[in-house]
Parts: sequence; C-alpha cells; structure tokens
Amino acid sequence: MAVHAGDRPDRNAGAVVAPIYQTSTFRFPAAFSEAGARRTHLYTRVANPTLTQAGSVVSALEGGKEGRVFASGMAALSTVLLGHLNRGDEVLAPEDLYGNTVTLLKQELPRWGIAVRFVPAARGSQVGEYLSDRTRLLLVESPTNPTLHVYDLRAWARAAERAHAWLVVDNTFSTPVNQQPLRWGAQVVMHSATKYLGGHSDLLAGALVSGPGLLTGLDPFAATLGGTLDPIAGFLLLRGMKTLPLRMARHNENARAVVEELEGHPKVMRICYPGRASAEEERICRRQMRGRGGMVSLVLRGGLGGARRFLQGLSLFQVASSLGGVESLVSLPLETSHRAMSSEERERRGIADSMARLSLGIEDAADLVADLKGALSRV
Repeated sequence: MAVHAGDRPDRNAGAVVAPIYQTSTFRFPAAFSEAGARRTHLYTRVANPTLTQAGSVVSALEGGKEGRVFASGMAALSTVLLGHLNRGDEVLAPEDLYGNTVTLLKQELPRWGIAVRFVPAARGSQVGEYLSDRTRLLLVESPTNPTLHVYDLRAWARAAERAHAWLVVDNTFSTPVNQQPLRWGAQVVMHSATKYLGGHSDLLAGALVSGPGLLTGLDPFAATLGGTLDPIAGFLLLRGMKTLPLRMARHNENARAVVEELEGHPKVMRICYPGRASAEEERICRRQMRGRGGMVSLVLRGGLGGARRFLQGLSLFQVASSLGGVESLVSLPLETSHRAMSSEERERRGIADSMARLSLGIEDAADLVADLKGALSRV
C-alpha cells in the first residue's frame, strides 16, 4: 500500500510517479453546475490532485476510508477540533500531550466557548469517569510526547462511544506501521506528517484519516480555515511514504538497541520507552502495537547542566527540534516542545529539566550507541 496506494497512472499520462499539480486554479466548463463542481477541481485551497493522492495513501495505510492532508499537524488538529466542536462543548484529553497541543486546548479553545477537561496520566484507563454530558470529543496521543506513555485506545474508544463523542488519536509517534487506531475504535486519526510519514526533515505537513463521511463533513470548514498543503510538499510526502515501512523497521530496531545498551547506565536515571512505565502499559503495547517506534527519552543525572554537557558531547546526533527523519536528532523538551509550560506543569507531567528526547534515525545502531555512550561520559 505504501508504494501503490492512490496511484492512477491512467489519469497521469502514464507517469509512474504522480506529478505535482503546481497550480492555484483549474479550468472548468462554462456550463457550470453544482453536480459538476463536485467532480471538478476548482481551486487548490479546496482540492488538488497531488494532495488528494497524498490523502488517499495516508488513509490506505491507516485502514481508513477518507484521508486529507494539511499544511502542518497543528493545522490538521485545529481543523478537526474547530470544525467538529461548538460553543458549550467539552474536550476530554490526558495531561501529557505535545506542548503546542496543550496551548491550543488551554488557551485557544476556551476563547471559542469550548471547555477542556484534563485526565491525570495515572488515571488514563479510567477515562470514562471523567465524561460529562457536554463531552463531544476525546483527544489522546499514544505514545505521548516526550514521556512515551501509552494509552489503552480501546478503553478511550468505549468512553467516546458512551458519550456519543469522537475519539481523535494523534498517531504521529507510532505511525500506521506500528499502530492503527481506527482498529481500536477511533473515529479520526491525526498525524504531524512532518515527522515519520515524510521522513526526511524537508517538509511541513499534517494529515487526518477517518471512516466514511466524517472528513467529507469537515471539508467546507477546512477550505474556509485555509490550512492547505502546498502541492510540492504533497509530492514530497508521497515520496516519503513509499519507504515508510522500511524506515520504521530500522527506527524500531535502533530505538530498541539503544534502550538495551543504556539499561542500567550509571549516568541515566530513567529511560522512557513505550511499555516501560508499568506492567499495564507493557500489556497495552503488546496488544495494540506492532512495534515500539523510534523515540527514546533519557532522564540524565547532573540536572540541566549535565544534560547540556551530554548534548555538547554528541557528534552523530544533531541537536534540533522535530523528529522522525532518517537522521538522529536530540533535544531537551524543556527548551523545545514544552518550553511554554511552567516548571510546575512539566514536573507534574514527568518532564524533568534533564530529560533528553532522542529521535533515532536509520544510521547503524552500533554507531549511535557509541555516540551516546561517549556523550554520557561527559555527564
């Protein structure tokens, strides 16, 4: 599916690789009708063949029926939240989310009259106890950024069903290679396609996937909101997804090797990796994930100073935000993804000042381990 989904060479002059439709507008018949409008591309902000194909591939990989791509992961998330919710509705979400997602929920949605209720991470399996008669959407990411906790998607889907609400799952860290949330009852799957789906740190993109009809209902709002992906970025995304299964196999392998090699290292206080937090999370991983992904977070000894010395000692790992590319990256959530949070909020979410988040690329595992161990010697 990664290689062939969405391909229509018969409509692309026989091209093996889908072309870039780098156009803002499209010619349509002078005798225009509403029925014709549904069959004709009019304007790239509304639809574009390159972007339609990219959405079809993401949907196929997730086992969905509809897929759409956006200018970023946050554009995708904003579209589904603001397009589905109304004043007086409530969102239910765990505390441990990506920093900008928390900002959107805590600071922006209340301005629209939408309430947000946060579930303590330790109570994630009891999410049903936090429902109210206003709950219209449940939002969860699993594994979480950057603590890599996992949530029982089936339990969250059951809670959403009780509330007649949508369950939206951010599947960025796992990717459809390792986990398919629609199988466990989610209504919508969201991606920051900037990361693993693109895979080469050269584009910004987001994606949504759903069962039949849900995203079609959001299309008018998405066009009005205007978070449209550029066709060139759509082409790069299509190219990246063709190798997603191959890349994820290596990401999975490298992260697992790093965890095994750094287990018990005297300079590492804690390793965050899917399934390690508890026996319950390990059971969840074994049931709903095929692989654990390429992310590992290390809580280092020596505080923030020790963490900075660690970064200075690395040579293969590049200090940069983002993740999911073929090259290995490292960052401190304190200074990047969760810098907008207060120290008290980070502490409550288990994000230590000395936490280093590793995105394991596709380099040789032995080289990566050697680089990490060399840097740890400076802590």
